Amino acid sequence: MPKIDLTTEDYTMLKPTGDRILVKRDAGEQKTDAGVFYAREQNRQTGVVLAVGDDEMFTEGKSRIVPGAKIYFVEADYVNLGEFMLMKATSVLGVFHKEVK
Repeated sequence: MPKIDLTTEDYTMLKPTGDRILVKRDAGEQKTDAGVFYAREQNRQTGVVLAVGDDEMFTEGKSRIVPGAKIYFVEADYVNLGEFMLMKATSVLGVFHKEVK
């Protein structure tokens, strides 16, 4: 079986199975006291859901975890795919909602 080259795979085309979701991690920024923003590589625990699995929690519309949703997650039980993550839905701690004006 040939090895998968992680640098050439297009993970936006990956369809998760079961209760897993594909997430693109946010860039993560930190602001200093002087007002300067810098990229913070660790502890970026927010991202956007790109795809959801075929578990009944997603197919029956009972989940707020939908493609396009911004989520806050705990880094547990996931597969690191560079700027993407494949994780279980139970790793999601919350879903950000848009404010209605």
